[in-house]
Amino acid sequence: MNNRKISITFCGGCNPRIDRGKVAAEVRAMLQAGGCQIGYNSLDADFVIYISGCTANCAFKYNHVSGPFVQVAAATVDAAAVREEELAAEIVTKVRHYFA
Repeated sequence: MNNRKISITFCGGCNPRIDRGKVAAEVRAMLQAGGCQIGYNSLDADFVIYISGCTANCAFKYNHVSGPFVQVAAATVDAAAVREEELAAEIVTKVRHYFA
């Protein structure tokens, strides 16, 4: 996964049910350890991670472009329930699986 450009795109944060910043920091650390370049709120990337604090999923709803992505809406990843403390690991697994 070296040199892949990954963007983490956030919602506005009006009704957070998860700690979006903490999840993003954990994802960033794991992906950077694998050689990925991490940016924020940019849709010009090889892969986009949409992180919404609640189930309205505004990060995805208002910013979606075609291309590979994973969406986090509260404690779900691609609409599957995930415990908050496991969100980052599940996101990274999906990113790695895409590039495998």
